[in-house]
Amino acid sequence: MGNIIQIKERVRFLLMGILMVAGAIFLMGATTEKPIIENGRYQLSAWGDGQAHGAFVIDSVSGETRIVYMYKELEDGKSMVKNNLNKPFSQAY
Repeated sequence: MGNIIQIKERVRFLLMGILMVAGAIFLMGATTEKPIIENGRYQLSAWGDGQAHGAFVIDSVSGETRIVYMYKELEDGKSMVKNNLNKPFSQAY
């Protein structure tokens, strides 16, 4: 009699586990949008010439190029910095 109760209890826990796993899989996979994968679309290039250095990003789909970072020493001891590191590609000039 005790053996039958153990079997019923194990079956109940097994079914509960299966339902929990199935529910988690269902909820994790529930999405209506497909992710946009653009691997290789944006390419980074860096440059320097001894007086200035910087980096720019190239959009290989549209052909646009944006300066991301530029630093240049000016003649009067001042410097010029262009920093678009935290801006989206569409806002970087």
